[in-house]
Formats: sequence, structure tokens, C-alpha cells
Amino acid sequence: MQYEESMNERPTHVRYYVLAATTAASFILYLHRAFIAEILKYAEIRAELNLTDADVAATYSAFFLSYALCQVPMGSLADSFGRRKTFTLYVVAWSVFTALGGFVNGFAMMFAVRFALGVAQAGAYPTAGGLVARWVPVTQRGRASALVSAGGRFGGVVFASLTTLLLKTWGVPWQQIMMLYGAVGVLIGLWFWIVARNEPREHPRCNAAEVELIAEGRPPEDPHSREITRVPLKEMFASPVMWCMCVTQFGTNIGWAFLITTLPTYLREAKQADDVAGSQMTSLIWLLGFFGTLLGGSLVDATTRKFGLRWGRILPTIVTRFVSAALYWIALETSDPWTATFAFAAVSFFCDLGIPGIWAFAQDVGGKHVGAVLGFGNMFGNLGAAAAAYVYLWSDQWFYYDESTRSIGSMLGHEGTIYAAMAGFIVSGVAAIGINAAKPIEAKRTT
Repeated sequence: MQYEESMNERPTHVRYYVLAATTAASFILYLHRAFIAEILKYAEIRAELNLTDADVAATYSAFFLSYALCQVPMGSLADSFGRRKTFTLYVVAWSVFTALGGFVNGFAMMFAVRFALGVAQAGAYPTAGGLVARWVPVTQRGRASALVSAGGRFGGVVFASLTTLLLKTWGVPWQQIMMLYGAVGVLIGLWFWIVARNEPREHPRCNAAEVELIAEGRPPEDPHSREITRVPLKEMFASPVMWCMCVTQFGTNIGWAFLITTLPTYLREAKQADDVAGSQMTSLIWLLGFFGTLLGGSLVDATTRKFGLRWGRILPTIVTRFVSAALYWIALETSDPWTATFAFAAVSFFCDLGIPGIWAFAQDVGGKHVGAVLGFGNMFGNLGAAAAAYVYLWSDQWFYYDESTRSIGSMLGHEGTIYAAMAGFIVSGVAAIGINAAKPIEAKRTT
């Protein structure tokens, strides 16, 4: 065996550098995705771009729609053509589209840029999931997936305060902010290209001991594993377990999208938070999500050891969805903006506490097609986020006719948005009961 010499050497640590670069890309991904909500909460910027409430909803939806529809194709490209090449391409492309956002002058251009951003970002997490599967030992996948996901949440921590600091304190025009964020993203993409390879054995700095350490605990490699197999679309569509995963992610994003799109405007208009306080509240909410994601990785690894693959992978997701719905109810019951903020922060924490189990599920059942399986579930999740913008708009403007005053009024107002988010989490928790990571989803070999 060519790795016999590994018995006498200490493993190198290349896997940590690959994981760090992937996490940095996740950070900039969320910064690019989320900061637009902080910019569009200002009426003067919406007026400059001549955006109505419906236009803003369409702008949010444009990203999530293209992001959803391109999940499987982009994830499959990474599976077929190599994750190093495709992940670098995705990071650089979405960063360029972010920078181009600095040149928009109205709804049509903003819609187009956000739609293109969604296409480019669609392959990010499916590809990252495949990278984790190839570069991290089986017993550490939950924590590694949590770290990558937490990088994104830290981007959420930064986007509100940093954008407000640049825009309101330092007076940087919003167009230049978009260009700056885009330039940073390009640099991170180039760093990933330098650091990463598709697999440990391809990396010149990864020694034999590290290759064997990463492979420990995996089943023996199929001698046909190098053969090209089709993407298991038929198996995914026919799998009740996969449909439970899809509904879980759809409902989760109906509940979660409030935090990434409507929250800054809600705090400003419904809770009367000023600009600085509002950005601090938003950052706090995302900070709790960051810690929830980190802890979620250890939690899912621990529950899997205790309860086995069937329930251990998904119990954290089931429980946290119902807890998140209850916390939204608490936020509705208070008029104090900081009390509401702590409730929203707890929603963010518990929602993200259950995310690593979803990643680990895809890595468990996906075989050679982790990117496609993760992308399939993410597609439905982001269709939920795309629908959420309109669900929130409809809930916010649920009208009734008051006969006594002969006028039309809002039945729910801003609270309607939160009722819709609560319902999404409840549906997600119920659907998660049917998920079973012990049932592989694989295509048969081509002949």
C-alpha cells in the first residue's frame, strides 16, 4: 500500500486550511446576500431607485427564486467537474454581480443583478457540502458543516452594523459599498483557489497520514466509484424521505426569511428603532444564529452517537422548529423593541441549531452526489424563501372593510408577517419527523 509510510509520520493540517477558506467564502456569501435588506430599509434609497413595496418584495424574491432553481444544476456541476474549480468560479462570479449592483438605477437593473447573484450563489453550499464530505473525517462532519454554516451567519452579524457604519457614519455612498463588498469577495475566491484541491490525495502539501486520517471510518471505496453515474433525480423524486426534507426546508425558510429580508424594516417601522439601534439589534440576532450553528454541529454529532443515524441526525431539527415558532409568539406579545430583539435572536439561535443535521443528512445519503442531494433540498428551501417575500407582503396587507367608517384597514399589519413565519416553522417541524438519514439516495451505475 502506497501509504504505509504514514504510520511513522504525523498528519499534516491541510484540511483545516481548506475548511477555513470554505468558511471565509460562506462569510462573504451571506454578507453579499443580506446587506441589501439594510440598504433598502431607508425610504430615501428606495425613492432614489423608485422602488415600491411590491418592487422590494420582487427584488428579494428574485434572488431566492434563481438561487432555488439553480441548486441542483450548480451542485451537479461541482460533482462532475471538480469542486475546486467550480467553487472558485461561483465565489468570483457572485462577487462581480454584487459589485455591479453599484451601477443599478432602478427596479429592472436591481432585479437582474439580484437574480444573477442567486444563480452564482446557488452552487455554494452544495459544493461546500461536498468539500466537507471529502476533506473531513466522518465523525467530524457535523462540526465541520456547522463551522462553514456559521461563517455565513457571521456574515449576517457583520452586514447590518458594517453597512450602517459605512453608509450613515462615514457617509460612503451605497453604490461604493456594493463595489467594496464585491472586491473583497473576489479576493476570497482567489484565496480558495490557492488553498484547496478536490480531494486530499491531490494536494501536494497533504501527507499520507492526513489522507488516511480523513478516510478513517468510511466504507471501502467502490471499484466502480470513478465511473460516471447520472444525477439521482428519479430516486430523489421517488423518495418520501427526500420530500420530507424538502418540506422541512421550505417551511424553515418561510420562517427564517423574515430575519434576512423584512427584519430591518420591521424594527424601524413597527418597533420605532433608530438606524444605529436597529443595526445593532440585527447584528445581535445574527450573532445568536452564529453561536447556534456552531453548537448545532456538536449537538448533531452527540445525538447521532446516542440515538443512531435515524433519529440522531434529525431530532435537533424537529425540536428547534417548534421552539422557533414559540419564540416568534413571544416577540409578538411585547411592544419593547429590545425584548422583541432578544426573542428574534433566540429564533435565530434555535433555527440555526438544527441546520447542521440537514447538511449531515445530505452527506450521509448522497454518496457521490452530495452536491445534487443537498442542492435538491436547498432548492425547495429557497423556493420557500422566494415565496416568503410575497407571503409576508400579503400577510402585512391583509385587508378588511370597516362598515362603520366605510374604509379599508389592515387586519394584521406588521404582525401578519410574523404569524406567517410562525406557521412556516410549525410545518417544518412536522415534516422533519419523516426524515431518515439511514436510507441512501443513489443512482445506479451507467452501463
